[in-house]
Amino acid sequence: MRVGRYIQAFGSRLSAMIMPNIGAFIAWGLMTALFIPSGWIPNETLAQLVSPMLRYMLPLLIGYTAGSNVAGLRGGVTGAIATMGVIVGSDVPMFLGAMVIGPAAGYLIKWFDDNVGQRVSAGFEMLVNNFSLGIIGLLCAIAGFFAVGPVMKSLTDMFQSGVEFLLNRGLMPLLSVFVEPGKVLFLNNAINHGIMTPLGLEQSRELGKSIVFLLETNPGPGLGVLLAYSFFGDGTARKTAPGAAVIHFFGGIHEIYFPYILMKPLLIIATIAGSASAIAYYAATGSGLVSAASPGSVISLMAMSPKGGLIPVLTGVIVGATVSFLVACLFIKTKSRNSFNEAIEQNKRIKKPRKVVFVCEAGMGSSAMGATNFRERLKSKDIIVTNSAINAIPADFDIIVCQSVFYERIKERTSSSEPEIVVIERFLSDPVLDALAERLTDNPTQQSNAVPVLRSDMIVVSAKDDDKDAAIMRAGRLLVEGGYVNEGYIVGMLEREKTASTCIGMGIAVPHGTPESREHILHTGIAIIQYPEGVDFEDEKVYLLVGIAAQGEEHLDILTALSRAFSDEATLEKILAAKDKQFIYNILSDKLR
Repeated sequence: MRVGRYIQAFGSRLSAMIMPNIGAFIAWGLMTALFIPSGWIPNETLAQLVSPMLRYMLPLLIGYTAGSNVAGLRGGVTGAIATMGVIVGSDVPMFLGAMVIGPAAGYLIKWFDDNVGQRVSAGFEMLVNNFSLGIIGLLCAIAGFFAVGPVMKSLTDMFQSGVEFLLNRGLMPLLSVFVEPGKVLFLNNAINHGIMTPLGLEQSRELGKSIVFLLETNPGPGLGVLLAYSFFGDGTARKTAPGAAVIHFFGGIHEIYFPYILMKPLLIIATIAGSASAIAYYAATGSGLVSAASPGSVISLMAMSPKGGLIPVLTGVIVGATVSFLVACLFIKTKSRNSFNEAIEQNKRIKKPRKVVFVCEAGMGSSAMGATNFRERLKSKDIIVTNSAINAIPADFDIIVCQSVFYERIKERTSSSEPEIVVIERFLSDPVLDALAERLTDNPTQQSNAVPVLRSDMIVVSAKDDDKDAAIMRAGRLLVEGGYVNEGYIVGMLEREKTASTCIGMGIAVPHGTPESREHILHTGIAIIQYPEGVDFEDEKVYLLVGIAAQGEEHLDILTALSRAFSDEATLEKILAAKDKQFIYNILSDKLR
């Protein structure tokens, strides 16, 4: 898990160098698609802009952005100076070189400012600041000219040769095995803008178009999965999939379909198959785009298609969607898994929240959509709702809303108490967002419960049951014997499990009754059963089962308390390995009061 976070963080840094400059890439792409001799409306005069923009403007923008991400304005200027060295030191556009020398120059100027700049005598600050930037920038430019430029030229040639090798041997579809899982792990921006865009621009410079621009941005594979959910899914997944498909296909927000894959991980096979089929078609027809298509919508693909290449590009989208849809239909059952509890497991309450920020990798796609939708839903002038990239979260927000894949990275950047981190599964129609909206608008007060939520006699260790129904019935029987519910609640627990699995991951399940069965609840309480050998819950093993019976809004409070206890991996391991129920009671009782 820690390695995954490091990979995500590295990918985020790569994409952060490119994402702010996407408009410039689009400008160059449109210039190329329109005015070069083979463009839509050839213009010899305007076509003169194409080569300088590619060789100088785009790398300098990347170098400036990379440096400023490290050390602000001074880092940006130093990064741009250094990038000029790698540009002149090579005869190919230095996108990769700018992504190396830019942040390196930023770190050097930051080191100087932190260790030397603070000791400058009063009155000499401007002199030292200007000369230090100039000298460090010059040294970095020289290093870029003699070292970084030639090395990155060799690497660019190697990467280009690799792409050509795969293309000439019909092996390009194999890249889908790496691209599609990487996207679902929220590395899509890093893959597209950190890797594909630099390689594609070099190929486009030579050939006028590049298939590399189509490897990650094709919306077809994701569309196929969403359509399969729309026709054959169930519950919340089926209701939200059509809207997600429209946003994904026309808005280019690929992140919106990732949770649908995570609900049923085998669906990654569908997107791999769809992507591989589309890439095979593109390779066979010699298709490509003139520049990066961002966001990855059908509209962007159409805008970046070369003259005479529009129909093959759109056909590849259809191929990817069709194959993905057919494969996904094999895995999506009538009863799709609903991850209400998985999404809610990390939530906690705070008093009178006033500022909410939705967070995603780049802060431009899914988070912007989620913030806009939630802002309109609240219709409150007292609560600020905005969005942010994960690396630029403001410090003054009360609530951070994110998907579970980003939780650990955000937690590392915030204090232990504030802000509140609300973990969701989808940015639209998510039960956790429903509960959050209700809390922010109504702010209901918690009701006290005279009966203890947990007693030691409600805990069983070293249990063994044949299947999940038997395990759920055992938890229900404990609640009945403990005086928390009537017999009818057990039926509600079994019915709830038929609707959607209550497994929340980490080897934990939290079965509870349907809304209709709440009439059988006498007091709020839980029953805990430990299964050392595990119980099968669909495709997952459950080692700790927590049966919940809650009145009113106390269901959310219990999940919040449990999430605080289980989020500590060391504590959870001790609970799973405990031989004494009193040990488990001592850990959890204080958190559930």
